Amino acid sequence: MIHLHYIDDALLVAEKPAGLLSVPGRSVENQDCVVARLQALYPDALTVHRLDQVTSGLLLHARGKDMQAALS
Repeated sequence: MIHLHYIDDALLVAEKPAGLLSVPGRSVENQDCVVARLQALYPDALTVHRLDQVTSGLLLHARGKDMQAALS
């Protein structure tokens, strides 16, 4: 489970624990990641930035392509 610190119609702020990928990896065993877990609950969640796997911290996710483009 991913802890959400903030959510509205445009943004999600999620806490990434150390050891979990921000986005899916190339291999089958590396598909579990923050964005996949978020998209299970919020299908419009899109990555804005990433943190290294060993790093914990807050990640900003856009709700939809327009917001992702505005933030990128």
